[in-house]
Amino acid sequence: MEMNKKTKKAGVIIGTLSIIAIVVLGAFLAIMNKPIVAEPQLPEDHLFIEETYLLKTGETNKTVNVTCTPYLTNIWKKESGEMKIIAYVVKTSNNIADYKNAVEMGKIPADSTAELEVPIVLSANTYRVDMLIFEDGKLVLKGSLTIKAQQRFKYDEKGNLTGQDWDLENSVCSFVKVAHVQ
Repeated sequence: MEMNKKTKKAGVIIGTLSIIAIVVLGAFLAIMNKPIVAEPQLPEDHLFIEETYLLKTGETNKTVNVTCTPYLTNIWKKESGEMKIIAYVVKTSNNIADYKNAVEMGKIPADSTAELEVPIVLSANTYRVDMLIFEDGKLVLKGSLTIKAQQRFKYDEKGNLTGQDWDLENSVCSFVKVAHVQ
């Protein structure tokens, strides 16, 4: 049996289209299964708070100004992302924040430590200062310290008030990494 020319031509066209479809589908599937190469991500454990200091910077009859200075170290071989710290000054007697202060510090170079200054204002009370540290908008570290601010009044030998100043007591500050589920 001999096929007619039209049938042969139709068979060749269908075969060719099938091969082209298989090649195109194969190429599409190969592209879809190719792993996406993303920009290298910062390791979760590349930032540490080395130390935190308090510095009394001013005082009035009603308040004392304090700069809380955590030293943030980037141990990675690349610069960090954009860093920001938010500090909540919480009165421990009622567990309500009196105010918050946000400080943006930019990027920390590779293998270096940055000094972060967070100004806070305290009155006579005991406070917890909660600090949240963000990298590229993602919370990466959190910690807190407790500060007790007391007015100290000075009197002369006759019992007359001669002045006042502020005493500050603080607890050890500890920071923990914030775990994120992948």
